[in-house]
Amino acid sequence: FDTTKSDPDGRRWLFANTRLQYSDITIDPDLLHLTRQGRTGLAFFMMAIASLYFTTKWFVPKKEPSVDDKNDKPIATSTWKRSNLLVSSILMSLFLVCIVEWSFWESFGTYIWEAIILMKFLGIFIGQVMDNQLGEALLSAPVMTAFGLVQAVVTMSANDFMDFLLSYIVGFGFLILERMYIGPLLSNILNWSCNVLSAMGRSSRKLLPSFLSGDQHESSDAADSETAHENEETLEPLLGSYTSYSCDVLSLLYFPFIMVVIMIFREEAEMMKLYKIKESDMEYYLLFALVIIPFQIIADIFMQNSLELLHGWKTYEYLQYCRVRFLQREMWWKGLEANTLDECIESSLRSVDQLCFSSQYYMLNTLHVNAIVYLVLGIVMMARAKYNAFGDPAMSSIIMIILLCSIVVKFVLTRIAMFVGLWSIRREKRRWHDKILADGEPQLEQLSHEQSTSHDEYKLEGRMTSDAFRYKFLRYNRSWIIEQLPEMLTPRVTQRSRPYLMNQLARLLGSIDADISSDSEADDAPEFDVPSMNPSTRAMIRMWYGEAGRLLRLSRLVEPIIQQSKDDVCQFCLGRGSLRVETCFSVEEMNRQFIVEYPECKDDIDQVLWKRFWHRTQKYQTICFPCLQKRAKEKHERIIDDDRSSDDADSLGDLVTSELDNVSSAILSTWYSKAKTSLIR
Repeated sequence: FDTTKSDPDGRRWLFANTRLQYSDITIDPDLLHLTRQGRTGLAFFMMAIASLYFTTKWFVPKKEPSVDDKNDKPIATSTWKRSNLLVSSILMSLFLVCIVEWSFWESFGTYIWEAIILMKFLGIFIGQVMDNQLGEALLSAPVMTAFGLVQAVVTMSANDFMDFLLSYIVGFGFLILERMYIGPLLSNILNWSCNVLSAMGRSSRKLLPSFLSGDQHESSDAADSETAHENEETLEPLLGSYTSYSCDVLSLLYFPFIMVVIMIFREEAEMMKLYKIKESDMEYYLLFALVIIPFQIIADIFMQNSLELLHGWKTYEYLQYCRVRFLQREMWWKGLEANTLDECIESSLRSVDQLCFSSQYYMLNTLHVNAIVYLVLGIVMMARAKYNAFGDPAMSSIIMIILLCSIVVKFVLTRIAMFVGLWSIRREKRRWHDKILADGEPQLEQLSHEQSTSHDEYKLEGRMTSDAFRYKFLRYNRSWIIEQLPEMLTPRVTQRSRPYLMNQLARLLGSIDADISSDSEADDAPEFDVPSMNPSTRAMIRMWYGEAGRLLRLSRLVEPIIQQSKDDVCQFCLGRGSLRVETCFSVEEMNRQFIVEYPECKDDIDQVLWKRFWHRTQKYQTICFPCLQKRAKEKHERIIDDDRSSDDADSLGDLVTSELDNVSSAILSTWYSKAKTSLIR
């Protein structure tokens, strides 16, 4: 075929000899470029739809129903969640198309800083809307990541490269404020607003007559506020903050790839042309996006440390726990595991906690974000070309080719991953004997190929998961488990699982009481009833409980500081072995001085002020274990000498010659008879 007229640029496109519209008789060279631009946009559009379909299936996998489930409600719920995620992603793509079209405005570069701040606040509002719409942080994470990525793309519409750098600095400053203060305190601000509105509603109801207003909800509102106050120090703020951080990191790492795509399809997307960026200047934008990655990650590390110090979060410990859970998963895909959702966590954060911020989590987010960005680019390309896909004879062929290529690529990559052993379960390597015996008689080559250590580890895990091991563990470690209960049981756990926890704790405490009573010598000791508490006694116990909890929290905050203050040698004997550090002032004394100096921290603890006060006031001494034993021995001997010196003859004579009343004589005679009986036995 003669393609001189149909392909004037000399680029071998598919469907070069296909009519541009059904109504065309010949190919119009003037409309060829626009048609190719529209067809490229259609290809991007179909790739995005196929990717969204595949990723929604893995974001919301259909798990096998349990034996007790006799209906199809889990399957219907999964289908509804997938449809909700798919529709929400498409709606977000249309909204991002509006933002991209807005960035094509000629004066957008002049007001670039104002536009960035506006989009930041708009992102907070849209994030709340998406969280309420999707109901899970795992589903809203890729949607909001795509929003942040497109927001970074439109900053290239600055007047020049210097304005682009300044806009990045403005965005980074707002990112620090959002991650350090706005994000963690946003829920508190919303709760405060709701409480203010509810208080105003209660005040307005009091103005109404008694038969129109009721106070039956006041107790429930007070209970809800108390529960919210108790649940401040839970895992949910940490999970929400780290989920937002993972979205920002993914947007940072994926931004250079999107810039490369825009550079390759510069004629079709027309973004570089509308942003007035030359092709040679685009390399500087790409170079900046690559160079800034390590510095941004270092800044994120410092921000995570600051969050741990400011809010008291244990981010590193939680990530270590997530890594262990991912390595010890039961199925190759973490989301397919049944009954692994943590019921103690808020329902919207359970699915993201289940994926443990693993490589599977980031892969799913990357594919879904790529699909949304491709959908935005496809719609922009078709809109710029004013392309009518339904009038193009090549539309059905393009759709079939893209879908077929997507299915083939997915199948090939899945097979390669299975062949390589990507995300294989470690336990499967230790079950080789079961697989070999199931196939038939084991061969010598198979037995020599496997390692005996894996078999031993598998057997060890089998013993550790048995009921006998669990019973023995609970029997011999009950005291340690009870000591760790304040660390393991959060207020949300005790609130949601109170009957189950009370039952289990009663069993543990009952067993411990039985062990203690069996070890005691006086088996016939009198049993005391539990006394009823009056309001003053209950208030006293609550005050003691609050003070004890405050001291425990203060000691945990300064425990790393105390360990860092240990010297290399003992201050008494200059020894270097078995060293430990001691504080010169106890936590109780420091707490009293802290309250005197900072009266506003009497009810609420300011961690920064407490650590600063501890650094300034506390003193330490390093002592070895032999010196510690010597000091304890001297203290014990000093106490014995004091007791002996106090027991002189005069006091003893006074004690003997003193007369006893009838009650004292009866007590002494009873004690003497029981002691004599126990000695005879």
